[in-house]
Amino acid sequence: MAAPRLATAADVPALAALYANTAHTLGHGFYSIEQVQAWGSFAADLNAFADYVLSASTWIHSREDGQFTGFCGVGSGGEVHSLYVRADCTRQGLGSQMLAHALAAARSQGVQHFAAWVTPFSRPVFERAGFVLVRTRVEPFQGVLFERYRVATT
Repeated sequence: MAAPRLATAADVPALAALYANTAHTLGHGFYSIEQVQAWGSFAADLNAFADYVLSASTWIHSREDGQFTGFCGVGSGGEVHSLYVRADCTRQGLGSQMLAHALAAARSQGVQHFAAWVTPFSRPVFERAGFVLVRTRVEPFQGVLFERYRVATT
């Protein structure tokens, strides 16, 4: 595995493809067809997706051959913006490793408390990292209702 690095604007199309592939490949185990389509469609708007990635310190993880395996972004206020693992790289501890790396990098910049809006899909990774449930909300994303969980460190 190559050392993680910060995302740049040049990385956005590849990260959008990873995001969409993850949504369409793994989403069916957690969401309806309409939810999977809505989730995956966000990556098609490259301007919005670029803002999503670049408005945080987003760390890219990749194989030695340069193939991206995932990304995780944390904003300066401790909000975890993203945590995505390439579909064929899941269930190997990579999500936990990426989250730990991004949180450690933010701590080195003085951030002490973290929070995130997570889905049923990512909630276990955050809980293993010490986040606790604060509240649950059902709200629209891309015009489709999703249940989301607010988690935070104590």
